[in-house]
This record gives sequence, C-alpha cells and structure tokens, in this order.
Amino acid sequence: MSAIEAGSEGGRFEICSTALGHLLNLSMQTIEVSERASDADRTAWQSYVSRAPAASLYHGAEWEQILHDTFGHRSRYLIARKGGYVCGVLPMFEIRSWVFGHFLTSLPFVNYGGIIADTQEAAAALVGYVENLAERISARHVELRQCFDLPACTSSGWALRQHKAALVVSLGEDPGCKWDKLSSRLRGKVRKAEKSGAVFKIGDGEMLDDFYRVFALNMRDLGTPVQRRDMFQNVVRLSKGTKLLLVYRDGRSVAAALALRHGDRIELPWICSDYSQTKYNLNEFLYWNAIVWAGRSGARELDLGRSSIGAGTYKFKIQWNAEVRPLYWYYWVPDGVRLPELNPDNPNFALAIRFWKKLPLAVANLAGPRIARNIP
Repeated sequence: MSAIEAGSEGGRFEICSTALGHLLNLSMQTIEVSERASDADRTAWQSYVSRAPAASLYHGAEWEQILHDTFGHRSRYLIARKGGYVCGVLPMFEIRSWVFGHFLTSLPFVNYGGIIADTQEAAAALVGYVENLAERISARHVELRQCFDLPACTSSGWALRQHKAALVVSLGEDPGCKWDKLSSRLRGKVRKAEKSGAVFKIGDGEMLDDFYRVFALNMRDLGTPVQRRDMFQNVVRLSKGTKLLLVYRDGRSVAAALALRHGDRIELPWICSDYSQTKYNLNEFLYWNAIVWAGRSGARELDLGRSSIGAGTYKFKIQWNAEVRPLYWYYWVPDGVRLPELNPDNPNFALAIRFWKKLPLAVANLAGPRIARNIP
C-alpha cells in the first residue's frame, strides 16, 4: 500500500470515527421542549412540518394565522429539540370561556392536529411539557386530535376516545368504475338530482357568499351555532389550493363543500345542504361530483371529513365505498375532573339545540359566531 493510499484510509477512518462520535453524542443528549417564540423558531417549525410524513395540512403556519385571525385565541406552539435539531412539534390553542371553561386543544375547529414527532421519546417529552403547562395555567382539560395511536399519551394515563372516524374514498379508479360500484339506489338519487336541474360548479372566493348562505342555514337547522364568515374567507385567502364546491338549483346555492388540498390528498371538512331541498337528492349529487372532480384533479384520496361512528352522516358517507379510519382523541384532565363533553350528543345541550333550531336565521347568524368561537 502506498503512502497516499494509507493516508486516504486513515482519513476515512478519522471521518467515520468523528461521525460515529457525533451520533453517539446526539443520542446521549436530552430532548428540550419550548414554546415557539422567535422568527427562527417559526422557520424551523415550518421546515420540520414540510418534511414530516405524519404532518397534516393544519400543522402548517398558515393555519395558526387562520385560527388566530378569526377567533383571537392564544396559540401555544411547542417545539421539541435534540442537539439543536427539531424532532417534534405540537400546535395548540388556549381557549378561555365563561360557559365552556379554560382548556387547550390541538387543533380546534378542524379535524386533525396533535403531536407529530420523530420518536416516541420526543412525543413523550411534548406530552410531559403539556401536562406541566396545563397545570401551570389551571386548564380544565387538554384535547389532542390525533389520526394515529400515540403510546406516549397512553403511558402517561391520558384518556382515549375513539368515538369519531374519518371516511376516506380512494381515487385510483376511473370514475366509470367507481360509479358501477355504487348501489343502484344511490345512482338513482344522483340521476334524480340531475333531472331536477342541479348544476355543479367549482370556484374560489367569488362563491363564498353562496357557500356561506347554505352553511349558515344548515347549521341553524342542526341546532348548532355557526362560525363567522370571516373564518372561511381567511381559509380561502391563506390556505393554498382551497376550492369551493357548489350545487345550484333554480339559480340559487343548495349544497356546498369547502375543499382543502394537501399534496395528493383532498379533504372536505365542511359540507352542507339546504334541508328544504332534500327531496331532490342534492347532497348525493354534491358528493358524487366532488369524488369525480377530486379524481380528475390528480388527488390520490378524498377525505369526506370526520363523523361520529354510527351517526347518520357516518352511514351516508359509508355508502360511497369509503374506508373507515379511526381517530384517536386523547384527553388530559386534572385529578377528580370529568372528561369534557363539548358535543351535540351531550344530553345537557338537548334543550339548547331544540331552541336554536327555532331561531330566525338572521338572529342565529348574528348570535352564533359569539358562541361558536368557544366550541372547538
């Protein structure tokens, strides 16, 4: 072996030794968690979220702005670091309400959120920080809306609820094949809507008033306070690739959905229809055209949104040959405190729901946003 070759081997050995030493040093370092505070933190956050496979659309920085600008709640975004490198994040909002209490949610008003981390060690560090934070600010509970199991929560004694599921349609097939796999009864309903003069349109912000008209009416009819129109305006403005899907009949909007895109995945978190038009099967017409449009746009799957397992909306979505994906909602509460029940199924809200359904639409639209901002 020549002197040059020997030197090369020695150099490679030295480099390998240095790299191995760095890895060993990194593995021995502890994970540090802090609240995001600086512009550098925001840049590191967005960089991590953009490459993390488990990140949802809502982990992005634009959704912090959407939710903060709409509701004014305080954001508490946590970053876990090891050796200076980001290894996990948790976006949260702190909500204070004299009616519903003081709590932390990840993320409120949307379907997904929660912890994403490179390792269970990093996830556990975030869980531990949240528990301390909740105790420090005297929060009544913490809610994490995970779309996957999180052992770090289970091992820390957090309660798990799996009362909701996402229903997702695979878009790999030609629309003709998907049509043939639907029940003849469902196909008949779509045809009936077509014959009634239903028209499907896709748009942007210019269709927001038509979307919100149906959405506000639908929420009042469900007995649920409506979100502010500003929320959807902020979504259309700040979330890239957002589209509004509308069904019109006799020149007016009668069914609608807001479509969010994240890579090759499209989600419909808000879907609504005018119940006075139910006999024309316009909701079926909307769903079918949304599936066709999503497939032709190049998306791999269409998420029809979350539903309570066994509920009417759950059964309606199943018929589109949707895959059921269980959701993992984890809760921390202080000792002696019951789990929260901020949902329409809570018997304590039955009277309020019946009352709300009877309100004039103008009154419901005026009062609703003030209440809805505190119901995540």
